[in-house]
Amino acid sequence: MNPTKYRNPGRAAARAFAAMALAATSFLVPGAAHAADEATADTTDAVATEEATTAEADTANASTASSEADATTCAVMRTAPAGTTATLDRGHADIFDLTSDASGALSLRIKEDATGSGVMREPEQTLLAVNKSTLTQIPASVSQATGAPAAAYLLGQSGDNQATVLWPGWDTLGVAAGGYDAARFHISYTGPADGRIYAFTSSFTEGMKAVTNDGSFDLVPGGDDIDQPYAAHKHVNWLFTRAGRYTLTVQASAWTPGNTGTANAVAPTRTYTIDVADEAACLAEAGLTPGGNGNPAAPAPGVDPGSTDAQSGAGQSGADGDSVPDTTDRSASDTGAGANDPAQTSGTGLGAGSSGGAGTTYGVTTSGTTTSGARTTTSSGERCIPTRVTREATGTESAAPASSQTPANTARTTLTVSVGEGASGNATEGHFDLGPAIENGSLVARIKDDRTQPAQWVDPSTLTFALGEAARITAPADLGFVATAGSSVWLIPSTQIAGVPWLGLNSQREEIVTGTTGPVQFTLDAVEGPGRVAVFNAGALGSGVGEHVFDGPGTGYTLGANTHAHQNWVFTAPGTYTLTISMRVTPTGAALTGSGYGGGGEVTTTGALGTSSRPMASQVVGRTASGKDCDLSLAITGADTIPLAVVSLTWALTGAACVWVSSIGRRRNARAFS
Repeated sequence: MNPTKYRNPGRAAARAFAAMALAATSFLVPGAAHAADEATADTTDAVATEEATTAEADTANASTASSEADATTCAVMRTAPAGTTATLDRGHADIFDLTSDASGALSLRIKEDATGSGVMREPEQTLLAVNKSTLTQIPASVSQATGAPAAAYLLGQSGDNQATVLWPGWDTLGVAAGGYDAARFHISYTGPADGRIYAFTSSFTEGMKAVTNDGSFDLVPGGDDIDQPYAAHKHVNWLFTRAGRYTLTVQASAWTPGNTGTANAVAPTRTYTIDVADEAACLAEAGLTPGGNGNPAAPAPGVDPGSTDAQSGAGQSGADGDSVPDTTDRSASDTGAGANDPAQTSGTGLGAGSSGGAGTTYGVTTSGTTTSGARTTTSSGERCIPTRVTREATGTESAAPASSQTPANTARTTLTVSVGEGASGNATEGHFDLGPAIENGSLVARIKDDRTQPAQWVDPSTLTFALGEAARITAPADLGFVATAGSSVWLIPSTQIAGVPWLGLNSQREEIVTGTTGPVQFTLDAVEGPGRVAVFNAGALGSGVGEHVFDGPGTGYTLGANTHAHQNWVFTAPGTYTLTISMRVTPTGAALTGSGYGGGGEVTTTGALGTSSRPMASQVVGRTASGKDCDLSLAITGADTIPLAVVSLTWALTGAACVWVSSIGRRRNARAFS
């Protein structure tokens, strides 16, 4: 059958029945046993003593055998499996990279960006290592929703710590070459005693969602299916409940569009080895000393569920207010607060010029004059709207490039986003990454478009992202810093969903990795559009609001070197938005020529060439709703616009009033306590 999401009620019912039976047994058996003991106490003392002695011996023997087995299981972590050529313990890796050739034959391998760009590896020759620093206290709300333990080794879906931790996902985009769209991964595994693997997604709008076909959050060691109903690149939360070595057996299948029966193709089965923590942690969790002699060890290196200062220092507020330890080496500026952190939600916000339906232009320079968000009308009364267009530069513009206006090592570009019912564009769904590239000695902005394989790096000005009904959500309270709770907003989420373009940030172009050093600094220079825009990382375990990325013009974000990450992009009103974004790098050699800047700040180059071999240019012009050209410089301010001076005076008077009222209050309080 064509893989689709479905829930297996039989498995859920079985689990519930087992839990009830266990509870009933623990309640009934002790009473029955106690009654039997009293009835036979006078006649069976000797027998009971002998049986107790035998039972103790059996228990001791079983304990010894179990300890030896645990020690043996942990000892395998001392060396990598035979034939291993690489160990991946950090960075982005699509561990289930499913592709097809033109004949329809499937291939399942690992594609990683940790040691290069798109490096392909064989699963049997690659050891995947989960750092012991990933041991994380799981918020109570997550444990209740998923059944996960209070502490586990976490590889989060957001990849915000991929500089030090592995960020595994899967990629089925390559199956299109064989005419397929849907895919399935059948996963079985062995691991340490009581060790389980959990896999699920999370978001601040949908909460926790299982990725297995039967709706379970944990994978059954004997085998579970994960379906990918459309070609996609995806990341989820992975939890490992115990330290030790896990061996996964994975078989991938693919379906052609419309096929509801047996899979059209099956890839050869592959074997994956995942080491979680190390031998010492494995032994400690089994209650053994590193010597493997069965002696009790110190408490397992876990996270005290009741502690907010476990393992790596002070805890980090999660999306639901629970404490989560920060287990990564991040500076204070890189640590995002949770949704319930008042310091986070009361930050800078979007600032002035973020009004609603009047149409908003933030920080855009037009004809040398910065606009203030005021509505303008033409002499005929029709509204003149600032509109960004992309065209080939004229001969005059090409002959006089404003190199002096262009910062070195910096590229600037614009993103166009169409929002609301009837939104249109040529980027309606699929995976996209915005990042810098080096072409002919110049730093330029490019978007990695994964809709074709291999992916193409294209000029951002050639794309219009469309956010229609599939992107519309009801704003939760967590979005109070940008939208009214309960209102409609349009969201590009941090995880890929069908019908919505999935836009991220990227610093993984090969020449960027090899030719620059350190992170990439992204800055939101300007916003044009009918509403407000906010970009933020997901919070703990992919839910809630984490670190803010862009909160309005002038705000910036530092993306680590060789990093690929996805954020949440929120738009509060329907219409067309133009985001002007710059990115700055530090080259290892000579300075790079910048791009995307133009004379007077009006006409800017995109870094691409037109059909006449002249630079493509971006410019803000005046357009009416009917599409007619209009002159922004001659437009008059609409009657519904409040002059900036009036606003400033109003705020000044309001501030003075607040000071006056506050002083009265202090005097009254002083009198009351005198």
